[in-house]
Amino acid sequence: MASVGLADDTSSAASVSSDVSVDNAKGGKVDTPAVKDSTIYRSTVSCPDCPDRNCYKCTLGYNNTLLANTGGLAYISALVGFDMPVKGSSVKSCTVQIPAFTTPLQSAITVVISKAASSDWDEATVDGENAPAIGDQIASVEVPAFNNLAAVDITPACQSAKNKKFSIYFNAQFGRFEFWSKDSGNPAILHITKK
Repeated sequence: MASVGLADDTSSAASVSSDVSVDNAKGGKVDTPAVKDSTIYRSTVSCPDCPDRNCYKCTLGYNNTLLANTGGLAYISALVGFDMPVKGSSVKSCTVQIPAFTTPLQSAITVVISKAASSDWDEATVDGENAPAIGDQIASVEVPAFNNLAAVDITPACQSAKNKKFSIYFNAQFGRFEFWSKDSGNPAILHITKK
């Protein structure tokens, strides 16, 4: 795993442009925002706002925030999907940057990023029952209290994108964190360096 820095800004993330900037020269850089995201509930507790009070049936793709939680009876993941502006074979390195946490962390937390088994999901209908399976872990980063997650190296995920698409999960090893979604105007961003 690559080492990453930590961002110390605990304020809300500034709005990010959804434009893709591409430098077509060899070795150029490409920044591209997430095209879809959703919180996925996989919990055995009752969820009053979900169909049949079943947490697995909640569709949360258009919420302004994304949530990850592990502990007790609740297992909640943030699912984020990207369209790759370049072929995976042309990616030299790739990092993902999420917006600031919605509230400052009161204690350290470990953020785990894993590849989703598929990118074949829709924000309007994805839920705990039909969301893609969580695949291999890509990175695990400890974030100290009162910090945000800095850009994380996910180069293998970018290089193995199928049909120029891929999705990743953000989870908490134990505990909870929440960050802004693309629907808030603050999508996760891929920073790609081409070969």
